[in-house]
Amino acid sequence: MRRHASPAPVEFVPRETHPESGSQVTQLTSGTTIDCNIYCEVAYMDANSRYVMFTRGESAAGPYELWRADFGRGACGPVFSGADSLRGAAVSPDQRYFYCGFARRDLPTTVMRVEIETLQVERIALPGAPRIRSLGSAGPDGRTYIYGCMLDPRRFGIVRADLMDGSWLVIHEDPEICNPHPQIEPGRGEHFLIQHNRGCEIGPDGAYTRLVGDIGATLYTIDREGRKSELPVGLPHTARCQGHQCWIGSTGEVLLTVWHADTRDNLKLGNLLGVRPGDAAARVISAGHVYCHPNASKDGRFFVSDSRAPGHPIVVGSVRTGRSRVLCISGASIGRPQYTHPHPWFSPDRRWVIFNSDRDGVPRPYAASVPDGLLEELEAG
Repeated sequence: MRRHASPAPVEFVPRETHPESGSQVTQLTSGTTIDCNIYCEVAYMDANSRYVMFTRGESAAGPYELWRADFGRGACGPVFSGADSLRGAAVSPDQRYFYCGFARRDLPTTVMRVEIETLQVERIALPGAPRIRSLGSAGPDGRTYIYGCMLDPRRFGIVRADLMDGSWLVIHEDPEICNPHPQIEPGRGEHFLIQHNRGCEIGPDGAYTRLVGDIGATLYTIDREGRKSELPVGLPHTARCQGHQCWIGSTGEVLLTVWHADTRDNLKLGNLLGVRPGDAAARVISAGHVYCHPNASKDGRFFVSDSRAPGHPIVVGSVRTGRSRVLCISGASIGRPQYTHPHPWFSPDRRWVIFNSDRDGVPRPYAASVPDGLLEELEAG
């Protein structure tokens, strides 16, 4: 692994302005490598909304490099590279640090903590800890970090690590959390959101043979000790979970998408839902689009998601009123690789929506400006 310090030349390229919203779309990279704004519905960006963290890989299999796009200079520069796929990506709730690990079997389990503004890198060893298999999540206390692991080909767990002293503990096990997307509630840090891929099947090598069974996925939360609490989402409570979800700021509510068997019901009934731990039922937040990958603004007032429609629009809306509007057209192909999926998210100041697209045949991150007053107009309805 090597750390880079030299800046890269300007790469940002202004593209189209969406005729209806007035959003200016900007292409953030100009190379021919596979660039990705990192899977998951959280903002990998600093608190001042200047720097975007993204990955750059020679191929879908890696190796990967961690890069940073700079809105102040319109340029991109490398942070460090690894010899295998990047795992455990997370950002601290105060947006100060980016975290990740690497799936290397010849090294101890190690979490890399990068200060996003300064690019200072700290290696935090977790001696003897299981390998990082999933995305990660960092808590508001500045020391809690969780991730999913494979304990053996038929056993999966959630590790809670202390980044101050390097201690760790497997706090929860479930044979069907092969793809847990663990997310710590960013306000108080007491609930950990877990994706449950009911009916998944895993081969002896740990690779998926079936990602989810006939009943579909659901979600639940665990506490710091691993105690489980069900959420009323997925069959039989709602339509099938898509497996795309996030916390709505610090409100304690989860934003998620479901998939009705009849596409018309996604539009009519609404497939963007909200639910809190302890709720008897989920609520519909917005209808009128077939929502896919959602994200909530840091203040919990607004949502953004791509939509399953021609051009795969990026849609923004109000969590309170449910009113929404197309911000821009992503042009993403939504193929099998995750880097062809938009995975849009708000910058912390809500001035930008960052998304991924392979519109020109090369996957890369883009930024769509949020015109002044647009979100407030949706909230006032």
